[in-house]
Amino acid sequence: MDLKIKLIISFIIPSIVFICVSIPLIMNRIPPNGLYGFRLRKTLSNKEIWYKANKFGGQCVFFAGVMTLTGCLWLWSHKESLSWYTINDVGFGFFIIPLTGALILSLTYIKKL
Repeated sequence: MDLKIKLIISFIIPSIVFICVSIPLIMNRIPPNGLYGFRLRKTLSNKEIWYKANKFGGQCVFFAGVMTLTGCLWLWSHKESLSWYTINDVGFGFFIIPLTGALILSLTYIKKL
């Protein structure tokens, strides 16, 4: 498989999905449910907490998705000088680090609510 296709499938498409999934949360369009959003006992027990937590979490995930997409586009522009293993390792870092940060920030915020 071509390096460009691997990069797109592995990192760019998931980054775009995270950005798109976060927008309804930021806009408070998702009511409490069992499938989508931060579904914790605390958030599901109170609508006000649900919307605050998911708005903040959505903003964190949106930012993480933008950071990941930016990093992956940088990799795309340097793909000729990098091996697939390097792209895979760096891309994985671009993907995991921002999303882990978003999760930690969101859970810390929810704990304070």
